[in-house]
Amino acid sequence: MTREERKQWYYEQTHKIIDGVVYKQCSKCGEWKLETIEYFYMRNKSKPELGFCSECSDCTRKDSLNYHYENRDGLIAKKRIWYQENREKEIERDRQHRLENLEYHQMKDRKWRENNPEKTKKYSIYRYLHKKHNINNQEWENCKKYFDYKCAYCGLPIEEHYYTRNGITKLGDFHKEHFNHNGSNGLENCVPSCGNCNSSKRKKNFEEWYNINNPRHSIEKYDKIIKWIIEDHKLYIEEKKPKRIYKRKNKIN
Repeated sequence: MTREERKQWYYEQTHKIIDGVVYKQCSKCGEWKLETIEYFYMRNKSKPELGFCSECSDCTRKDSLNYHYENRDGLIAKKRIWYQENREKEIERDRQHRLENLEYHQMKDRKWRENNPEKTKKYSIYRYLHKKHNINNQEWENCKKYFDYKCAYCGLPIEEHYYTRNGITKLGDFHKEHFNHNGSNGLENCVPSCGNCNSSKRKKNFEEWYNINNPRHSIEKYDKIIKWIIEDHKLYIEEKKPKRIYKRKNKIN
């Protein structure tokens, strides 16, 4: 049997036509499905003449998820190595992408704000309440000192906390991170956080985000954060001085 004859025989075994519609049998689950992009992935999108994969898209996704779950640590390590080797290239690519689309997104955002003034006002109030902290400079300094001038979550030293803006890398201060996103703006709800941890946590619940599945997690840092939030922050709260009220004197002409 020649190669072409084997191909034809295999095609006849895995394909059938019902009411003028071509069906294909999945080599993994054995189900017959329509031979379309909805049920099968292409072997090569740039070369459609190669046809569809032998497995259906559902089986392909399951195999991919299982592989990533079983080889999670190795894949994460490879991604970190790749990012470290291509860090500058990725930063430059992201910067160029933002600059190319900056004007379009600014126009789109401006139009949305003009058409939704009430939502814009609510968002501004919500943003202000969940971004500003009601702590003074000395309290913030004591908070960083309590955590040894390191990120409370991952332990990154403040002298290594660099950030990049418009292609320029600078050394910056930690973020005043809300332990509880919907909590207060006082010292009892504030921990120092690096930019990566602050972006990763966002609105997530602390217990759900900072667990054993988080590569930043450690029992020592977890216990220290909880101890700070529950009791130790009380040692560093300074009494707020009452604001002086100045009365305007009426001028006598």
